[in-house]
Amino acid sequence: MARTRREISIPLTNAGRKYGYIIWHKEHDEDIRKVFGEKNAIDLQIGDVLQEQKTIDWKRRRISITVSLTRSLSQRVQTICLQPINMNRVSVSFK
Repeated sequence: MARTRREISIPLTNAGRKYGYIIWHKEHDEDIRKVFGEKNAIDLQIGDVLQEQKTIDWKRRRISITVSLTRSLSQRVQTICLQPINMNRVSVSFK
């Protein structure tokens, strides 16, 4: 049976851009759990780069994607889009 692949969008916070994290607020917890599941680590596909076994910090609501990546984004980028690829991998894009 095919599963629906639901994309969610969350804001790229200033702290996320500065320190290299995907950070979400409490109101996005349910959506984030639908994408990441109940796992403690997940693989992130960011463009052509695969970041493997990235730890999900559920307490602080964040996951590291590296400072060099977030600081290189255009200031026009304000949104992070997350879409499950399979059970262990999530596609990350920026708008």
